[in-house]
Amino acid sequence: MVKQPAQVWFLCICSVLFSSRPGYAKEKITFTPKEAVHYQAKPESCEIQVFQDSKPDQAFVDLGVINYHDERHRSQAGSLKLEVVMPKIKARACKAGADAIIGIRVTEVRRLEFAMFNVSATFVRFAPN
Repeated sequence: MVKQPAQVWFLCICSVLFSSRPGYAKEKITFTPKEAVHYQAKPESCEIQVFQDSKPDQAFVDLGVINYHDERHRSQAGSLKLEVVMPKIKARACKAGADAIIGIRVTEVRRLEFAMFNVSATFVRFAPN
C-alpha cells in the first residue's frame, strides 16, 4: 500500500499546478492618491494627454501614482507591451479625474519561463488658469 500515499501526493501536486493556470495573466492595477482630495470622475473614454518623455507646459497638480503589474508565461508574453496597457491606464486616469499622464516608467523582466511587466506613472490635473 505504498502506492496510495504516492498517488495522493501526485494528485495534490497536480491540483496545485493546474489550478494556478500558469499561462493566465495576474494583472493588477493600483492607484495611490497623493492627497485625500478626490476629483470628479470623467467618462471612461475621456481624452487623456500622455507625456512620456516630457512634462506639460501648463501648471498641474499631481493626483497620484498608478502602478500596473502583470505576470505571464513567456508563451503569452506578447501582450505585455505599453501599447496594450495604455488603454487600461487611460481608463483608470479618467476614473481618477486626471487630464494627463506623466513620468511613465516601464520595467520588464523575463526569468525562466515567466515574464513580468510593470508600468508606473503619475496622473495629473491641469491647474485652472
